Amino acid sequence: MFTPIQFESGKMMNVKLAVSQTIVKYEGLEWASGYLQACTTASADVRFVAMEAVTTDGSSHTECLVLPVEGVRFECDCDDVASIADLGTYCQPATSTTLDPDDSTADCFYIDEIVGEEEVSKVVRGHFIHALE
Repeated sequence: MFTPIQFESGKMMNVKLAVSQTIVKYEGLEWASGYLQACTTASADVRFVAMEAVTTDGSSHTECLVLPVEGVRFECDCDDVASIADLGTYCQPATSTTLDPDDSTADCFYIDEIVGEEEVSKVVRGHFIHALE
């Protein structure tokens, strides 16, 4: 999960989701034609993290309480152990709720800390970045 650990209160907002979405709390979200959807393994632009679980049907755009990722530090689960070589590098999502610390194909998250022991822990801290900013 992408759990926020440092952010200013009051930044959360309600944004409409794309149709046919099953969103879990602390899942990464990206824009899709004006609506938010769960990020994918190739997401380079995670803009929000869901702050509640929401399911949309195939025809309605239900709102979801979200936290914009700008200026927020996150503690994130990884799909594999984090190594010392992953510190100070960029990585991409493995799923909509985990990171792949060894894959920098879609650089969207900067790893600045390993929680626990490197080569053992599957949890890192850092922040989401945006390629065009």
